[in-house]
Parts: sequence; C-alpha cells; structure tokens
Amino acid sequence: MRAITAEDAEKARKAIADLERTERLVTTVLVVLGIGGLIFTAVNVTLFAITHHVSKWIAWMLDPLVSVSLLGSLYIDGKLAAHGYRPGGWPLVLRLFSGLSTWLMNCWGSLYPDAQFTGWPAHPDPAGLLLHSVIPFLVIVLSEAGAGYRKFSTRKKIEHKALLDAWKDQEAARRAAEAEARRRREEADRAAEEAERKRAADLADEEKRAALETRKARDLADAKAREIRAAEDAEARRAERAREDAKARRREQLEDEERRRIADEQRARINRGNAEHAAELERQRILAEAQAEAAKIRAQGEAKAAADAREERRKAAEARRARTALPAALPVEGTAIPTAQPTALLEPRTALPAALLNGATALSGAEPTAKTRKLTAVPTAEADDVRGAEAKRKQIEDANFEAAVLLALGEEPTRKDFAARYGRGETWGRERYADAERLRDEDADFAARVAAEVARRGKPAESVTA
Repeated sequence: MRAITAEDAEKARKAIADLERTERLVTTVLVVLGIGGLIFTAVNVTLFAITHHVSKWIAWMLDPLVSVSLLGSLYIDGKLAAHGYRPGGWPLVLRLFSGLSTWLMNCWGSLYPDAQFTGWPAHPDPAGLLLHSVIPFLVIVLSEAGAGYRKFSTRKKIEHKALLDAWKDQEAARRAAEAEARRRREEADRAAEEAERKRAADLADEEKRAALETRKARDLADAKAREIRAAEDAEARRAERAREDAKARRREQLEDEERRRIADEQRARINRGNAEHAAELERQRILAEAQAEAAKIRAQGEAKAAADAREERRKAAEARRARTALPAALPVEGTAIPTAQPTALLEPRTALPAALLNGATALSGAEPTAKTRKLTAVPTAEADDVRGAEAKRKQIEDANFEAAVLLALGEEPTRKDFAARYGRGETWGRERYADAERLRDEDADFAARVAAEVARRGKPAESVTA
C-alpha cells in the first residue's frame, strides 16, 4: 500500500470542503426555489380554495402547509439518502401525495377551465398547465437531484475522510515510532553513559590495584636485592680474608727458591690436572647455579644464606682434601709446594676463561721465570679455588650487565657470538640474556645502572665495545 503524504491529506481536506460547499449550495437553491415557488403558487391555491367555499381568511394557509409538507419530505429524504436511506412506505406516500396535491391545486383551473370534471380533461389549457407546472416540478426534480448530489458527496466525503483518518493513523504511528526510537536512543545513551561511568570506575580500581601490586613487587625486589647484595658482600669479605690468608701463607713459604723450583715442577704436574678438573667442576656448578638463580631468588630468597654456608663448607672440604692430598704427592715430607701467583683479576669479559686456565698456565709460566728471579708469593689450593669462583661470578655479573645494555641499545649479537666473547658456548650466552632480562625487570638498581650505561654510550647506532 502506498504511503499517504501530507499533500494527499491536504487535497482530501480541500475536497471535503468543496463537497460541503456544494451541499450547502444545493440546499440554498432548494430553499430559495421552495420559497419562491410557495409565493408563486400561493395565489393559485388560495383562489382555488376560495372558489370552493373556503374562507379567504384561512384559504391562504393551504398552499404553505402543502408546500412545507412537500419540501420537508423531499429535504429529509434527500438528507437521509446521503447516509444510505431508501425512502419507502409512508414517506413515499407523503411525498407522492404532497407533490401531486400541489400540482393539481395549481393546475386545476387549467385542466378543467369549464369547471366540468370529466376524468380525462376535455378542454385543458396547455399554457396554463405549463405555467403552473414549472414551479412544482422544479421543486420536486431539484429535491430528487439534491438527494443524488448528497449521496455522491457523502460517498466522496467518506472516501476522503477515510484517507484523512489513514493519514492521521499513519502520522500517529510515525510519531509513535519516532517517540519509541527517541526513547530507545535515550535509553541507549543512558546505558552507554552508565557503562562509561562503570568502565571509568573499574579502570580507576584496576589502576589502583596495579599500582599497589607494582609497589609490592618493587618492595619485594628491593628486599631481595638487599639480601643478594648482603650475601655478595659477605662472600666478598670471605674472599678477601681468603686472599689475605693466602698472602700470609705465601710469605711464609718463600724460604728457599731452589727447593721451590724443584717442588714447583712436581706440583705443576699435579696441580695442572687438579686445576683442570676443579675448573670443569666449577664451571658446571656455576652454570647450574645461574640456571636456578631466578627461581631461588623468587621462591627461596630467605634460604640463600644457608645455601651459601653449605657452598663454603663444600669449598673448605675440597680445600682440605686438596691440602691432605698434596703432602702424599710430594717426594719430601714437609716440603712446601710453590705455585705461581696471578698478578690481578682479569677484566670482566675475559676473567672466567683466564681463571679456568689459571692452574694450567701458572706453572708453565713460572718455570722459566724462576730461573731468573725469585717469586713474590705462593698461592695455596684453597686460595686458587676462591679466586677462581670469584672471577667466574664477576664474569657472569659483567656478562649479564653487558647483555642488558645490548638489549636496550637493540644491538645484541647472536647468543653464540656473545658467548664467544667470554670463551663460552651458545647455551651460556642464552642464559646470560635470560638473566639480563630478569634482572632488568626485578632489580631496580640493575635497571638504573643499565639505563645510565645506555645513556653514556649514546645513540643505538654507535658501536658498543664487547
């Protein structure tokens, strides 16, 4: 069905107004014709009544009464016919009788001019019949035509009113739909605003929780870092005491250069194998410690002191075993076994390979030197073990720091190339990168030192010395 537009509704209103004006015009014409016909026929009917012995004082009333009856029946039938009424019965008799009576009273003198009633008129007056028949027939025919006009007008008005009602219903439905859509939009807007407020509140709560968790994690990391630094300081003090003890023992053993030279040759052969074995054991131990270090720090930070104590007892036991085994290997009981003294700890990136090879190279370098100059100190097996562990630990620390800096600069080499700088394998290099990322996330001091080193080295495009 085609939608009704406002233009269609306006046309329907205008058509209804035109039809109502037409109905009023028909009614006006009928009333004017009826009044004029009443005046015109009143004389004939009044004279007809007077000639038939009706007092002249009331004879004039006959024509208005009959004409009003005729006009009333015609008008009422026409109005009702507009609403679908079909006159019949007494209304039909009333209309026929009043119309026929009006016509006969007007035309009686023309039908029977000789006053002799013979049924069918013998000598009618045609001019008089025409003259006195025009007004009654016009009134009757106009009334019947008016009924047809009203029927047509009523039908059209019903159609136009139906169109207007449909348009009103359509507009009402449209307004209701717009109101519903507006209500839904408002509800959606309110829901969106409520959701936005809720999301903002949730976001604020989440930020608070995140800040609290970050603060807790930072405090925990600081506490663990303090524990690690305390353990490292204790280990450094123990290493320092061990170095002092070694120096004292070396000073006590510098008695006879010739005996040392002979004993040193024997000690070099024995110590070389022991150093290689100890270096391999130490390398495996440090590798295992580096792999488990992250888990130990997170889950067993409080047990690190005990673990360090056990490690020191193991080292001391190894040192005692080494000291116990050495006299049995010497050819002369009570003879001190000299060894070469390393002059200094190596740089961080080369310390570990040098420490691992220390036992193998010290004696070989000492043999030619002993012939020309006297040695200044003689290290013991325990001092060598302590110094090697310290060098390895510092090498791991420096490698972790360098890996973190390279990651921040975006210039990291492959794990294999990075490990080769320190004389290590690819697995060792992967462990250093993993430790660097963990320390950067967990240790605030470590992250700050890395940031300072990155700022010192400048742009990422600058070369970084391994």
